[in-house]
Amino acid sequence: MYWLGPLFGGLLAGLLYDLVFATNASVDKAKAFFSRRDYDDSQFDRHGRRTTAERDEPEAGQRLKESVAT
Repeated sequence: MYWLGPLFGGLLAGLLYDLVFATNASVDKAKAFFSRRDYDDSQFDRHGRRTTAERDEPEAGQRLKESVAT
């Protein structure tokens, strides 16, 4: 029981720093963290915006669906 508090506290502190207090923290970064399986902090610039290469490129599943549909 005594190890649960520090474990969850460390996890919460890491999330708060990365998503709220970091220099590149943003709402878009937080949404991507909770909704994307392939979240990577390096995909975001210093303002918390997703870099253009990842933003414009469709996901692999979308490309496959488009090629099958045509």
